[in-house]
Amino acid sequence: MATLGISFAQFSKIAPYIIRSRKPIMGHGKHGIGKSELVYQLADKLADILGDDFTAKYGKDYVFPVVERRASQMADTGDVIGVPEPRESEHGRITTFAPMGWFAQACSQPCILFFDEVDRANNDVRQSLMELTDSRKIAGHTLHPDTIVISMVNGGAHDESNSYQVSELDPAEHDRWWHVNLEPSVDDWTTWAAGKVSPIIVDFIKSNSKHLEHSGEMDPHKVYPSRRSWAHFDKCLALTGYDLMTANGEGKIPMDLYFVGEGFIGQEASIAFRDYVEKIDAQVTVDDILNGRRAEIVSNFGINDANLMVDKLADSEEFKGSLTDDNLKHVAAFVSGISPELAMKAWEGLTRANGDAVAKMWGITLSNGKTFGSYIADIVGQPKKEE
Repeated sequence: MATLGISFAQFSKIAPYIIRSRKPIMGHGKHGIGKSELVYQLADKLADILGDDFTAKYGKDYVFPVVERRASQMADTGDVIGVPEPRESEHGRITTFAPMGWFAQACSQPCILFFDEVDRANNDVRQSLMELTDSRKIAGHTLHPDTIVISMVNGGAHDESNSYQVSELDPAEHDRWWHVNLEPSVDDWTTWAAGKVSPIIVDFIKSNSKHLEHSGEMDPHKVYPSRRSWAHFDKCLALTGYDLMTANGEGKIPMDLYFVGEGFIGQEASIAFRDYVEKIDAQVTVDDILNGRRAEIVSNFGINDANLMVDKLADSEEFKGSLTDDNLKHVAAFVSGISPELAMKAWEGLTRANGDAVAKMWGITLSNGKTFGSYIADIVGQPKKEE
């Protein structure tokens, strides 16, 4: 197995090479990091990955269905190879195997055949899958040429706790897969969470990344945070109808919501999140920057606060959307008010997020009489762009 862990972003760059070769992929990683979600994200990109020959046949809009099977729930060989089907042939009466519905689909159309928890399956099931991963066949039935086989398992090269009750693959099984050790970054999660999870939770994780997930030994009697459990907590919070932004009005989060959090993300993370929300009045949002609010707090930003706001602004859906001239003036004022190093980082990140908006900012006059473009050009040390 791979000994170096890679982020989801790195996996997305490497995976196309393996996919085009039609070799089966096995991802290793901790529970709750989003391995299954990664497979579904990959499905949206597969038509482009497979290239012109594929899109000429099926169109650029073809979306790969994900045919998911939990290998740990397959009882025996029959769940893999199918049901015996006696029939007459030129050689007399013979028995063939009618494929299971999921495998028939994988043979008849391009899809992702996704096996979860292969290392929790019993030995008979795993042995039955060996033919599939080696020759792309089961009991005489062949996968569609453009079907991709992917498996995700728990553990990984850096799982020192050996917390998972899984079976080791024998060398013959191991050799049939391309293996990758998945260790997603905090940025992987915050990028995924933007627009899906409460912005306050995303902001909290950006400021308190140690609470995103637990590392090290696990006490089976304790609850620990994971990327998945934060998403579950967010869904539950949304159903309560409680507005976290108003927490400061009461001075604290109701205890029942604290206990909800403790059950999903554990005591330590829940206390830290409660403290963060109760001080939300001191937090500056992207909307505040876009509208020039809380200028006194912003002007007193330390380097960590400024750096966090640069990341939030560049990652935000608000900045990627439609912006007014006033919005752009306030952003230019913010960027010109932080350190030159962070201003460069902001300029690069904002350009990637919304290049058209940054181009409009170039001619904005700052409070010192300079244009924003002149200020950036001075930092970069390049000739000033025509304004």
